[in-house]
Amino acid sequence: GTSTFMEALAANGTTNIQTSVTGVTASKRRFIDDRRDQPFDKRLRFSVRQTESAYRYRDIVVRKQDGFTHILLSTKSSENNSLNPEVMKEVQSALNTAAADDSKLVLFSAVGSIFCCGLDFIYFIRRLTDDRKKESTKMAEAIRNFVNTFIQFKKPIIVAVNGPAIGLGASILPLCDVVWANEKAWFQTPYTTFGQSPDGCSSLTFPRIMGLASANEMLFSGRKLTAQEACAKGLVSQVFWPGTFTQEVMARIKELVTCNSVVLEESKALVRNIMKVDLEQANEKECEVLKKIWGSAQGMDSMLKYLQKKIDEF
Repeated sequence: GTSTFMEALAANGTTNIQTSVTGVTASKRRFIDDRRDQPFDKRLRFSVRQTESAYRYRDIVVRKQDGFTHILLSTKSSENNSLNPEVMKEVQSALNTAAADDSKLVLFSAVGSIFCCGLDFIYFIRRLTDDRKKESTKMAEAIRNFVNTFIQFKKPIIVAVNGPAIGLGASILPLCDVVWANEKAWFQTPYTTFGQSPDGCSSLTFPRIMGLASANEMLFSGRKLTAQEACAKGLVSQVFWPGTFTQEVMARIKELVTCNSVVLEESKALVRNIMKVDLEQANEKECEVLKKIWGSAQGMDSMLKYLQKKIDEF
């Protein structure tokens, strides 16, 4: 039968969900803390922000360096570098700027010990209680635009995955061109657990990269891959030792930026253009399904049950 928690939400959804969100926020923090391999250094975030001149961004840091643009997730409006519409818009803005300037490529990474925890679940749940269909449409559109920016970006995107990459944080990786991972990183897309369907074109890219069986294991049952397993399956290009990860990445970036910019862009076009229409169509279909699921009573029920489960666990 329906739990006391669910009955309370039905009677006074908004009030109770805000209280419950507080609990699940703590649970989510503990979930990550239990799995991270090194403590989050707040001084690093402060140091990075203080040494940058681009203060117009709240949730990312953008470094314009010699030959390339470095975009780092460093979220203030969400926890653990999660993606809400505000964060996604800032990443899109930085990519659009890099597309138009003299950058030869983009390096995409994150501040701290976590790469990206996917969609900001807490942000979304809070808004779903107000107008489910409207907010579902807004979130699906934000994802569609965010993912299309990666699909349509003409210059190479290199990703340095320093830690856990979950949900959309993992599914966008095949849309980039080279993915280097820290040995301590791990990858997971537990969509069914969250009460949602695949995003980030993963319904298309994962089967193409790792085969149908392995893709389904990740997308349906949420199997977690180590960095080495992700490399073996083709999701990651190379894995580097944690102690020298940054140096290894930067050494290879410096080699790439010595290449002619036209050669880099045309080479990417030869590899990517044949897939572009398929990716855009997959993105469109995935977002339509997400909108349908999130906008339904069953979809809301699934997410609330997940929320209750996380609260019960802690």
